[in-house]
Amino acid sequence: MKKRNSPEKYKKQHEDFIRERNKWCFLKDKQKIKYHSFILLEIIPREKFNQLIDGLNKLYSDASSSCKSRRLNYEKILSDSYTNLFRWHVSYLPPIIHSKLKGKILPSDCVFHELGENIDYIHISIYKVLPSFAVLQIYVILNDKISERINDIIYKYHKEIKKLVETPEGNYTKIYGPEIQKATEIYQFRKNLHKEAVNLLSNYFKGYFFELLENDVSIVPSIDLFSLEYPEKDDEILKWGNENKGFFQCFDTFISSFTSFKFKNYLFCLERENKKFNNYIIFANRKIVGDTYSTIDNAIKEEIGHCPFGLIAIQRWIKIQENITMRLNSIVSEGILKIREKKFSKALREREKIQKNIFLFKRFKAEYEGCGFIIDKYSFKSLKSDNKERINLFEGLRKNIDASIKVIDDLIDEFTRQYEIVLNLKNLEFSKKMQYLILVLTFLIIILTLIQIIILLMG
Repeated sequence: MKKRNSPEKYKKQHEDFIRERNKWCFLKDKQKIKYHSFILLEIIPREKFNQLIDGLNKLYSDASSSCKSRRLNYEKILSDSYTNLFRWHVSYLPPIIHSKLKGKILPSDCVFHELGENIDYIHISIYKVLPSFAVLQIYVILNDKISERINDIIYKYHKEIKKLVETPEGNYTKIYGPEIQKATEIYQFRKNLHKEAVNLLSNYFKGYFFELLENDVSIVPSIDLFSLEYPEKDDEILKWGNENKGFFQCFDTFISSFTSFKFKNYLFCLERENKKFNNYIIFANRKIVGDTYSTIDNAIKEEIGHCPFGLIAIQRWIKIQENITMRLNSIVSEGILKIREKKFSKALREREKIQKNIFLFKRFKAEYEGCGFIIDKYSFKSLKSDNKERINLFEGLRKNIDASIKVIDDLIDEFTRQYEIVLNLKNLEFSKKMQYLILVLTFLIIILTLIQIIILLMG
């Protein structure tokens, strides 16, 4: 007869299992990772250009006169002058530096603000990508203590957590292993930092994403920058990524030849498709950083800060437009119902909502197709695996955007056509009723006129 394990032995086995799940997330020799910075992307439509200018004027109100004359040219590039309208423009604004660093060796062209305990610098770049569309690239540099918090989460021993979940069908216990807890903590920590930056900058301007974020800051496109040492060659990186799946699960990502893109010493990764809005992470390789800058950390932060990621913002905007377009279907249906119920004033209000969304998209489509762009300078390409063709990150984004634009455009045209058909039928029905009414009134007038004539003759 097989002997059962004692409760103490089972407990020990389970503790060993949990310990192994913790170690599964560790890098070799417990290598420490650095969390340098993150990029937030914001879209400013033409209707908010003046608000943006007013906000930037306030943000840079303390800039020196020479700085304002030489570097604060955002009013010019956002203007509607003929020379600016159909040209790509970029403006790198002076850095915004934490007031606690005032008096130290810093650039002469800068402004100082209270940035909280976690942020040291903010660099804002304005990309006028379309006549009616500007992208703000907000590069947030974090202080060195942030990395300690990330490493603490990764290498700290997490116990298994069990939570009772109550459902109408019955109760069950949900188990959260160490890797899930680490991923949740790191994700929340990153999002809290993003929200901190958004809250700070929202005092000066709000574009498309800032207005929508409510309680979910992940709607704002973001790219987090970390650095560590890893292999240089593509096949070795793929092998290393597979060996360290637990580590990458802590960052809600993974390394593959389809979802990981390399440029120089930067590895661009996508978050897993398990959230409403998925964002991005870059892992810089500290082994192969050039010696152009004074330190490895400065080299890592400086070069990636100049890479324009505007297509990511546009792709996010397009994704939201897809959701709006699907909601238009129900708005059109409600509008048609109101027309049939003769609630014309309500139907007109719904029609105004539809037209506003249609106008914004159609304007974007026309400008994008005429002025669309691909960034060639920073050629992120998918990791090479066997003989598979490598994918260019920005070209792939552009193709996805093009395909989505066509789908949205076709849906809008179909919704509009259906709405117009019903509206025209109602107009025809109304016209026939009016014709009938006019005919009845005409006969009535003729009869009344004849009666008056008869009365006059008899009188």
